[in-house]
Amino acid sequence: MPIRGLNSIAVWQSELLPAQVVHGFTCRTGGVSQGAYASLSMSPRRGDDPAAVRKNEEILCREAGLELERLTSTCQEHTDVVEVITPDRVGVGIRRPWERPVDGIITRLPGVPLLAYAADCVPILFYAADIAAVAAVHSGWRGTAARIAEKAAKKLFEMGAEPHNVTAVIGPCIGRCCYEVDENVALRFPESCRTPKEGGKYMLDLPGANRLMLEALGLRVDASAPCTMCNNHMFFSHRGQGGKSGTLGAFIQLGRKNEGRIS
Repeated sequence: MPIRGLNSIAVWQSELLPAQVVHGFTCRTGGVSQGAYASLSMSPRRGDDPAAVRKNEEILCREAGLELERLTSTCQEHTDVVEVITPDRVGVGIRRPWERPVDGIITRLPGVPLLAYAADCVPILFYAADIAAVAAVHSGWRGTAARIAEKAAKKLFEMGAEPHNVTAVIGPCIGRCCYEVDENVALRFPESCRTPKEGGKYMLDLPGANRLMLEALGLRVDASAPCTMCNNHMFFSHRGQGGKSGTLGAFIQLGRKNEGRIS
């Protein structure tokens, strides 16, 4: 499991992304949140103390070498909305609110860290090497059924990226081993991604559904991340914690901070 220590925090990282792309999926430790949110909870929208979340953002940016003033996040409501972050939108979601729900964000701006959240849902990071663009996407079962990951990839294509130059990293999320759903949810997904059980229930492979979707577009996909519920000691899990938990942060940025400069 490629867990890397970044000073006082730990993150899961993909080995498919190059060194100049700063990225990771945060683990639970190293923050200041308390109780069910202990300790590095990244989202202010799940009941955590907003002041603690702000401090956790500072910790993440300091330890990962990101610029806090430029941190830009999603405003997640299980939509299929993907927006491009232009200079006038830098800091939205953190410094000022979005005008509508947004579950995916893309930018070509170097030194602008993007942040999405998850606590069993599927967080996906994208890197388009040929156009120097990155994206962060939140995809729960509703977002996956609405094909938000595909829409993010196609937006990158519209910006000039070629599919074979795009890498998608599916981060820690709930796996088929733990994700039981009703039939009305399961039948929205490919047969290969659902395993029937008694009583009309199914075990659903949500990361697998996203992997199939993205591979069909010609992307290179890293789907090696662990299950959040199986590894609830390491990652937040909504189901594993009875519906009350913090959230991991899925972050990505073009360029590294080096002696005050992004290179």
